[in-house]
Amino acid sequence: MIEEVEVFTLPNAEVVYFYPGDHRYVIGEDGKEVPSITQLIKEVYGDSYQFVKPDVLQRAAEYGTKVHAMLDELIQLRTVGIDISDQLEGETPQEVRNYFNKVEPLYNIVPVKTEQVVVLYNSKGDPIAAGRFDILCKVDGNLTLADFKTTSTIMKQSVTAQLNLYLKAAVQSGYLESEENVDLGVIHLSGSTAKYNPVTKMGEGFYKKFIKD
Repeated sequence: MIEEVEVFTLPNAEVVYFYPGDHRYVIGEDGKEVPSITQLIKEVYGDSYQFVKPDVLQRAAEYGTKVHAMLDELIQLRTVGIDISDQLEGETPQEVRNYFNKVEPLYNIVPVKTEQVVVLYNSKGDPIAAGRFDILCKVDGNLTLADFKTTSTIMKQSVTAQLNLYLKAAVQSGYLESEENVDLGVIHLSGSTAKYNPVTKMGEGFYKKFIKD
């Protein structure tokens, strides 16, 4: 059986091979396997969901994946001029409907890019982790790197680390020129909860916990 692989060429010309079956990232022709940015955070902070029952966690993860995929698909369809209004009715998850009908107009959110693979490098230029940010958008006119969260509770420590590391990786991967003038935020979609929360940008000292030479 041939293992499924997705291949991405980043703006900095790095080639990333992603194996969705076991969520592995392999970088470049040398085939260096690196952890996901989420795994890197767990190595430093531990597992924020370690006390949640595995079956509950599995159901939440599957539902979150479904919502993320639908949000990305509908944003992409709308970008190419397709009317998605019919998709925002009926059995479409409430979180998806709330994003388009409530969050976007309330916070003046305009998507720029979604679901882009990034690589995080150390000071020597060696890849140390990879991941995929949810959405680069404008929030009330300000360029913002944001994450969709469908869990009922936001784990502030891990989310702050995740978005700051994604921002660093997005710059290193060539999606952004610098970290300046880019905000961070969480788009929280869980049941009837539908809101945008800004996330604090950290200084260079913060990254030393995660980025080792």
